[in-house]
Amino acid sequence: MVRIAPVRLAFNPKTLWFDANGLDLSVGDAVVVNTARGKEFGHVAQPLFDMEYEETKKLKSPLKNVIRLATEEDEERAAEKADLSMQALPVFRRMAGELAPDMNPIAVEYLFDSDKAIFYFDAEERVDFRDLVRKLAAELSVKVDMKQIGVRDGARMVGGIGHCGQELCCARLGGNFNPVSIRMAKEQDLSLNPQKISGLCGRLMCCLRYEFEAYKDFHSRAPKKNARVQTPDGEGKVVDLDVPREIVSIKVGDEKPVKVPLAEMEPPEEGNRPKEVGAEAWEKAQAPTALGIIGSSSDLFTSQLSGEDKLAEPGKVSRMPSNESKGSGSGSNSRRRRRRRGGSGSKNGSQQQSQQKQNNSSGNGNGQRKQRRRSTKVSAEGKTTEQKKNVQVGRNSSALRANRDDKQGGSQNGNAGAGNGSGRNRRRRRSHKTGPSDKAE
Repeated sequence: MVRIAPVRLAFNPKTLWFDANGLDLSVGDAVVVNTARGKEFGHVAQPLFDMEYEETKKLKSPLKNVIRLATEEDEERAAEKADLSMQALPVFRRMAGELAPDMNPIAVEYLFDSDKAIFYFDAEERVDFRDLVRKLAAELSVKVDMKQIGVRDGARMVGGIGHCGQELCCARLGGNFNPVSIRMAKEQDLSLNPQKISGLCGRLMCCLRYEFEAYKDFHSRAPKKNARVQTPDGEGKVVDLDVPREIVSIKVGDEKPVKVPLAEMEPPEEGNRPKEVGAEAWEKAQAPTALGIIGSSSDLFTSQLSGEDKLAEPGKVSRMPSNESKGSGSGSNSRRRRRRRGGSGSKNGSQQQSQQKQNNSSGNGNGQRKQRRRSTKVSAEGKTTEQKKNVQVGRNSSALRANRDDKQGGSQNGNAGAGNGSGRNRRRRRSHKTGPSDKAE
């Protein structure tokens, strides 16, 4: 019998098994273990368990042993190595940007038992980093080992929060990466938008394969969507499939869909899918309390409600008290309502009226002057803008004759005003046209 201690190392997201070597260990203890890279510092991640000696021989690699419980010196040394790793990462990124732009630096690990550092990076293609290694070794005074990893390993090493709001599965669960395909998203009726089914690493999310087998098994036993199913009320159509609860929604004609559990459908022939629903299962599915539908008000009570809470009674509507019954606080509300309607309160109304009078008195002169300018505005040819647009050039123009007749009638009647002033301006401009009014002048 071998006592197994699961240990988690700093830069290895997987939980590794070690021989406890007779030590009394518990979860969270800091230990120094022996690995292929030498001595490393880690923590016990899970409770210890026993394994038969013959079973240990079937493991992929032989068990390494736990050297000792970590001392204070070991913990100080591990903290020092972690600080060196954090200081070396900015240097690694700066030099990689200058000498190898295609390289994406991930992390730097200083080994616990040697003066060697491992520089992790990912890249789409092979990168020539010989010059980078020489410059890193010269500046950091350490043996440099470059290691290229995949984007998923990089996301696992850095960590983060996924779309679900929890820690990334690759960092939280560890283990080996299993292949994930777009077929798994199709089988689960998920959106094929790459932004929704891709993780922080840019690849398909690992969790797509977690429920893939359950969906695949259910779809192999349930009728396909849009398939025809015989029911006591006639032929129906499968409109929806609820995989987690294994429920088939069947719609007959224009009626509301009925949810029938897959297990209660008539067993099909060997190798076929169910195509019929029995009378008992159909009647049970149509019952009000079928599939956990709420049947009474007592089902609405949760831990957030107290025993004295009651449901609202139909027909009763809560109304706000009128303005008269309110206190002084209702004045602000009424003023707001009046402002929305375009009115104001007595105080605001008097202020607005006085302001309007001032505006009117100060603007009267300006307004009259502007109106007089508009009425007496004459173009360079002696015509108003409106007349210049409408009147065409020509001696016998009908519009000119009409204007001439108006002027003659005005001079005979003795009327004077803004119109006559504009007429005189026009007569002076057209001196070649001498009419009776011109002779009188």
